[in-house]
Amino acid sequence: AQHYWAHVTLTPSNNPNIVISENKRRLEYIKLPHENNSGSMFLISPPPVVTRPYPKGILGHPAFTSGKNYWEVDVSEKTAWTLGVCQPKLGPTQTPLFPQQGSIYKPVRGYWVIGLRGQSHVFYEEKPIFETLTTPSCRIGVFLDYEAGTVSFFSVIHPIYLIYRFSGCIFSDKVYPYFNPMQCQRPMTLC
Repeated sequence: AQHYWAHVTLTPSNNPNIVISENKRRLEYIKLPHENNSGSMFLISPPPVVTRPYPKGILGHPAFTSGKNYWEVDVSEKTAWTLGVCQPKLGPTQTPLFPQQGSIYKPVRGYWVIGLRGQSHVFYEEKPIFETLTTPSCRIGVFLDYEAGTVSFFSVIHPIYLIYRFSGCIFSDKVYPYFNPMQCQRPMTLC
């Protein structure tokens, strides 16, 4: 998989709680102050212009429409994260649908992602699958094989092993790397 290395960078965020480094390789969640001395609500600065309608997370660049592509993400300091790939299902003028029940992270909604919640990996299938970890993954490799319809996730710190694989994926358009730092204030870094 590492033979198909793709140079992935981060796109601007529509979430004012996500800060992206100048080199577009690191993202962090930050808490914004919610009240001033008078008790009224305010933001430090206006939120950035919305470039894509994605809740909480951000997309990577480039988008992929074919081939085999691989990238790695350092999550060693984090206790919560979600990452993988996303295929937008929304047109440019449509309003995004954020369901009140259940996770937005499902292959049927265009997300092939895994995450970490405390001491468990979460594999976002139709219903989330939780797997308790004996040792947390510090660096995650993501391998997208567009034509084969697979997205594989590896722990790449020795020993290297397969964490999870989505198979039978049907990609019909651009597929973007996807990153969500959750509300954990430690960084996620593209390697």
